[in-house]
Amino acid sequence: MAVETTADNLNAQVVAVFPDKVRIVVDKLEDFKIAEESLRVGSYVRIADNENAVLIAIIENFQIVARDDGTRHHIIEAFPLGVLRDGKFERGGDSLAIPPKSVEPATIEDIRRIYSDSVTEAESFCFSSLASNPEVRVPVNGNKFFNKHIAIVGSTGSGKSHTLATIVQKAVSEKAGDFTLNNSHVIVFDIHSEYRSAFPNANFIDVSNLVLPYWMLNAEELEEFFIDTEANDHNQRNVFKEAVLQDRRAKFTGTSGDAQRIHLDSPLPFDIQEVLKFAIAKNTERLETGEVYAASNKEKAGQPKFENGSLHSKLTNFINRLESKINDSRLEFFLGERSKT
Repeated sequence: MAVETTADNLNAQVVAVFPDKVRIVVDKLEDFKIAEESLRVGSYVRIADNENAVLIAIIENFQIVARDDGTRHHIIEAFPLGVLRDGKFERGGDSLAIPPKSVEPATIEDIRRIYSDSVTEAESFCFSSLASNPEVRVPVNGNKFFNKHIAIVGSTGSGKSHTLATIVQKAVSEKAGDFTLNNSHVIVFDIHSEYRSAFPNANFIDVSNLVLPYWMLNAEELEEFFIDTEANDHNQRNVFKEAVLQDRRAKFTGTSGDAQRIHLDSPLPFDIQEVLKFAIAKNTERLETGEVYAASNKEKAGQPKFENGSLHSKLTNFINRLESKINDSRLEFFLGERSKT
């Protein structure tokens, strides 16, 4: 038969109050607990005063003290969280009257008030429960939660991926209701393909259906991707820039005035194949010297003389690098035909 726990038979009292700690003496620790939960570090207690205010504190440690007559009593030290007044929880415990009237374990409803009053219903986002009591749900402010950086850490196999999937699933499920985040958008970068099965109704984007036009990159991003920046080769940079500008201006200008407004940062399409052709032409370029072969040379008499261009054979590495990228099937989403428009 269950024995009802009341303040009369608990025989617990506050013996010291500190700014960050309350010390409680209990004669019979086995009586100082609620029926559905064993008393432990992390459990909650309620300390009432004479002004209808209840201090909620969380147990931090136990001590056992032996009396001279052989009996023992227990000392509980608890950290004050806040005050329940008129059914509302307020953080901070400096308004509690001294001495407190009674000490007893907090009820489930008391514990729920701690968390339910911490965020408005309209902003409440709940995906977890209290570790010490799964019946108590712990909501957070959804706007603040998703507007800040958060980290889920743990050892291998501890459930990090499952936790993340649960959080996102809960956020998605609440989008359909009156929750404040109903207009939010969730993007998951699933590098290791762990989450597709967790979100069967999500829009799944991979290299088979993604198109990312390379020409929309700014100047710095274009050079970082297409040019061997570690080589610090100004010839590559100059040829690349000249080729891009030439192709863009040929496509989008009608007058010379318009041409001056187009630069490497302009978000205008250009054909990377034309850039490759331009680089190959510069790498094999031969120029007339203005001289002709002497008449004594029967085969070439009167023919103009040629010399290698200033960039002849100096762009080979750049061309090989560019060809490799263009022909890489993994980059079809980025450098393929669909990305040119």
